[in-house]
This record gives sequence, C-alpha cells and structure tokens, in this order.
Amino acid sequence: MKVLWAVVASLLCVGLAEALSCRFCKYKLPFVGCFQGANVTTCEPKEKCVIIKTSLGKATLYYQQGCTSALNCGRRRAADAASRLSALYACCETDLCNEDWEPA
Repeated sequence: MKVLWAVVASLLCVGLAEALSCRFCKYKLPFVGCFQGANVTTCEPKEKCVIIKTSLGKATLYYQQGCTSALNCGRRRAADAASRLSALYACCETDLCNEDWEPA
C-alpha cells in the first residue's frame, strides 16, 4: 500500500512540474509594452512559453506572449502567399521566460 501511495505522489509531482507559468499579453507594442491582457498564465502539459513576433516585411508590428504547442516553436507563418505579414514563434521552457524577444 505504501508503494502505491509513493507512485501516486510521484506521478502528481511530475505532472505539476511540467506546467509552466508564462507571461500572457494579447498585444505588446515595441517601445510601449502590453496594452491588452497583461497577466501570467499556466500552460497545459507539453506546452511551452512563447513570444510571437508579427511583422510586415522587416517592420515589427507587435508581439504576443502566452503558451503554445511545442510543434509551433521556431515556425514562421505567413498570412497568405501574397502578404508580407508573418508571425515568428520563439519558445522557451522555464517559468516567465517569455518576457522579451529572443529568437531561438
């Protein structure tokens, strides 16, 4: 019985250790800061903290902070083939690590 409780306790600790706390901001403007939704959020297991840089050509429009699937990390997404609008995902794996833009 003691072994069963030890296994359950260790599984709970592993599950808790995987959840990251990340900065959350819907829109963060360069030189201005977050103007919608500044907060801290808890990611789901297997998610990472992310900061997404949205640009038009070489000009940065805004950033977004939060959590994302590890599958998005390092991706660059374009709005469409004709648009110069793109979003670049930079992920990190420690609590509150997505404060500033630091591409991987």
